Amino acid sequence: MTLAPFVDPSIHGIDGKPVALARMCVAPGCISVAQQRHHLWPKSYLRGQPQEWVSVLGGVLANSVGLCIRHHAEVTGTLGGHVSKIVFAPRLRIFEWWERVDDREWISRGPLRGQALVEPEPEARRVRREEGLCPTCGHVMREKLKTENGLPKRAAKTWSLLVPKDTEDGAEILDVYVEDLAVLMGLNPQSPRLLRYHVLVPVLEWVNQKKSEFIADWEEA
Repeated sequence: MTLAPFVDPSIHGIDGKPVALARMCVAPGCISVAQQRHHLWPKSYLRGQPQEWVSVLGGVLANSVGLCIRHHAEVTGTLGGHVSKIVFAPRLRIFEWWERVDDREWISRGPLRGQALVEPEPEARRVRREEGLCPTCGHVMREKLKTENGLPKRAAKTWSLLVPKDTEDGAEILDVYVEDLAVLMGLNPQSPRLLRYHVLVPVLEWVNQKKSEFIADWEEA
């Protein structure tokens, strides 16, 4: 049995075709191919409702991800109970991978690979949008500036950061960190718009959840 990533009475299933799965397992750091489809909110939680898409806190999320056989067994608890679980972080609207430390303690291993932070949508909504109609009600929409994936560009503003430029090129160092983490998280470094934001927010949130470990490592450095 799968542990629900987030529990709220408003969560319910929505009709739609299964989302296409990424080639690689979404567990952080896993290098195996995704071999099995895993439903995040299980049938037992949705109680007979549609299971491929779910409405969560006013948004619509795909309800399945691709996992390798080992990680799928860890989250379904088929061998000796749950070794791992997938948790939905409502503030960031991302899924995180957690592993069991002992009988009562869990630890986060970071966000699932490949989360774009832009929600996908069921087939019916996608078709309406591509035809220039409102995805929700089907009414004609005025044309909007769109990105390469067909979704409207998000409003954005600049957040500046001063870095050294002497024997140490601070900008180049930060770019290397961001690009390396983007690849690890399944983001595309060749799509730079908001890339730094999409990398830094989950990373800083992860550090914020592990303040004591971070301070201990910092003091030892």
